[in-house]
Amino acid sequence: MNRKIGTLILTLIFGITSCSSSFIVRTKKKTINLKSLSENSINVGLDNGIVQIKFDRNELIDLFETDLKEWFDPRIKSYVDDLKSLKSDTIYKKNKAIGTLPLSEYELKFHSLILNGKAEIEIKETKENLKRIKYKFTRDKLGGQNAYFYTENGIEFYEILLAFGE
Repeated sequence: MNRKIGTLILTLIFGITSCSSSFIVRTKKKTINLKSLSENSINVGLDNGIVQIKFDRNELIDLFETDLKEWFDPRIKSYVDDLKSLKSDTIYKKNKAIGTLPLSEYELKFHSLILNGKAEIEIKETKENLKRIKYKFTRDKLGGQNAYFYTENGIEFYEILLAFGE
């Protein structure tokens, strides 16, 4: 009887410890070199309290227009029109816009631009512009995808939910 209980407990412990780490199927890491934005461009960005990330408005327009060529969506067209009508820099506050559909769609474009190094990232506390950042992508077994961005010394400053899992 004791032997059966011991075997059962060991099996449960082994099962729990092996399952918890197996939810992450794939992880990709890379270092990204950031380029400065043009001085005379209109910038669109995001302020999450830790960093302020800026992107060239024209780069965002190009990404949204590429989506429109593949499949017309009036909502995406309105984003393009809004971006084209900007006369000065626009910075969104993440805590005010979190969970809204427009921010989610913009964040997918932000992800693409950051991966290509087409962003300026300033640490708010020190006013330092980052030249290089680290990137980590994870995909879990349920289909969820996340992107994490870190300073060179390993401090996470931004996270994007790319896809929900089941």
